[in-house]
Amino acid sequence: MKKGIKMFILVGIIAVITIVISIFAVYKFKIYQVNKRVEDIIVGDNAKIEDNKIEPLAQIKIEYDNTIGTLTIPSILLENAPILESTELSTLAKGIGHFTSTSLYNGNVGLASHNSGNSGDYFKNLKLVKINDEIYYQTKYGTKRYIVKVKEIIEETDFSYLGETKENKITLITCVNGQKEKRLCIQAVENNDMSNSWQ
Repeated sequence: MKKGIKMFILVGIIAVITIVISIFAVYKFKIYQVNKRVEDIIVGDNAKIEDNKIEPLAQIKIEYDNTIGTLTIPSILLENAPILESTELSTLAKGIGHFTSTSLYNGNVGLASHNSGNSGDYFKNLKLVKINDEIYYQTKYGTKRYIVKVKEIIEETDFSYLGETKENKITLITCVNGQKEKRLCIQAVENNDMSNSWQ
């Protein structure tokens, strides 16, 4: 009887280990696939941009809910997520929202999204982002590649990370589960050196 129970437990442990390894392998394979597709992204400005003169004009023309680009974060399997102008709740239900007070391309681009719910939860895995992960921001002006340098829990009233910068950055903000007054802030700096990209 004891021998049968031990065998049953052993088989159960082996089954659990096999399932965990399989899930991990599938997740890693998906990350590999996204990173392979990222290799096809051409990083750089489009020819139309000259001395940032196009950006203020474009900012005036863009209206709420207009699509301004897409966001890809390979490490959390976020791929070509739509970015819309404004951070109104109705906008965030459809895509990632762009803080209208921040840059569209050069400078500091500020984005927000939900991390839970039925729709618009594009940042549900943002908490899994690590320092040195890659972020790709694709717009009609061109594509920027950023490397994550900051991962902080901030107060909901702290907008300092969304301030204007000379350095090209992207700032991602979402809620913190169970902490209404807190926000998760991820900030990345532009880096076009593809030699350091994921292999």
